[in-house]
Amino acid sequence: MNQAAPKLPVSLAANPRLSSWVRFSGEGQLTLSPGKVEIGQGIVTALAQIAADELDVDIGRVKMVRASTAGSPNEGVTSGSLSIQQSGRAIRQACAEIRRIFLAAAADRLGVDANTLEINDGMISGPGNVQTSYWELADEISLDCDATLEAAPKSAAKRALAGQSVQRLDISDKVFARPRFIHDCAPAAMLHGRVLRPERSGATLTGLNEDGAHAVAGLVAVVRDGSFAGVVSETEEGAETALRSLRKGATWSTGEALPDENDLAAFLKAQPVESTIIDTKTSSNTSDKLRTMRRQYTRPYIAHASIAPSCAIAQWNGDRLQVWTHSQGVYLLRADLALALKIPVENITVEHMEGAGCYGHNAADDVALDAVLLAKAAGGRPVRVQWSRADEMTHAPFGAAMAIEIEADLDAQNEIVNWRHSIWSNGHAAR
Repeated sequence: MNQAAPKLPVSLAANPRLSSWVRFSGEGQLTLSPGKVEIGQGIVTALAQIAADELDVDIGRVKMVRASTAGSPNEGVTSGSLSIQQSGRAIRQACAEIRRIFLAAAADRLGVDANTLEINDGMISGPGNVQTSYWELADEISLDCDATLEAAPKSAAKRALAGQSVQRLDISDKVFARPRFIHDCAPAAMLHGRVLRPERSGATLTGLNEDGAHAVAGLVAVVRDGSFAGVVSETEEGAETALRSLRKGATWSTGEALPDENDLAAFLKAQPVESTIIDTKTSSNTSDKLRTMRRQYTRPYIAHASIAPSCAIAQWNGDRLQVWTHSQGVYLLRADLALALKIPVENITVEHMEGAGCYGHNAADDVALDAVLLAKAAGGRPVRVQWSRADEMTHAPFGAAMAIEIEADLDAQNEIVNWRHSIWSNGHAAR
């Protein structure tokens, strides 16, 4: 039986250039730049462990770079507990290849066989106490080359850090309240924005009196584009005050009524559907059916309800756009912004910053668009938008409601002879 040829890990195959993952600096540090983002799961520390293991350096030498469309590998979205499987495997293989490249260069410089060399915390030593280091060789070596699978990662038995408990790299900033979260970010000359929202989803803005908002001290602009409206102010308090005034001057169409939360099953079954049959097997014992057991189970729409509301900062510089976000996919957000704004993706840089812990799709992408649209009226100054609790509980994405019906046909011995399992739900994978 022929074995399949080995392949690069998926993320490395999509981003094979080694220099996009790892760079060495002259201060005894190395920079690791994954495309996955920290959303509370500890991936920053785990990926640093993997790199430190493979390169034989102390984890304290590893500087983690936030994902950015300016240069990070495009690893899609951080979700589904796939970061170790995708980014971890890519980093392990990339670091194995980088280690091989440096060992070959060290062997040439030291005049020894590469197989006789050892690496300890970045120092490369060989017979006769000859030695060099990653950092001494860094200027002579170009990592602007693609991964080749010519190097194999270490076996599990030779790994010192993977699977071991180490202090999280982000913990000290969080314990000692050093700015790390996007909510704490305050670029120079930053303005504050707020967006007007209807009480009901689907409502359109039919009228807007802006006079009250314009009377608020520190107001920079009232922005309106169709049913999108918001304010930009010198202060956060001013933005909140102007928004309250704007809300009083707004009229909306009726919008969509919410379903009866006590009868979501009927609501879901009444909606237009796309039916998918997952599997069908016909029992040969249907004639043995004596009775049928039926049960229905439901779950409601579930709010994401993060401990901190969604937040983003955006800044225009001519036709160039910079966005700071806690989105789970910086490249995907960049593509969506380019589509919405009708500008080239190359004109947009999206940089990740940590937000509240995330499990599932929150409103990080939504608030980013809010900030981008309001920043158009800011004259090149950055605009920070933070949603309110009311925004989060009414306009952020919700976990889909579900209704499940299970039927089981039983024979005289109460053995199951047939089983039917039907699910009604909204989509679970749309952003």
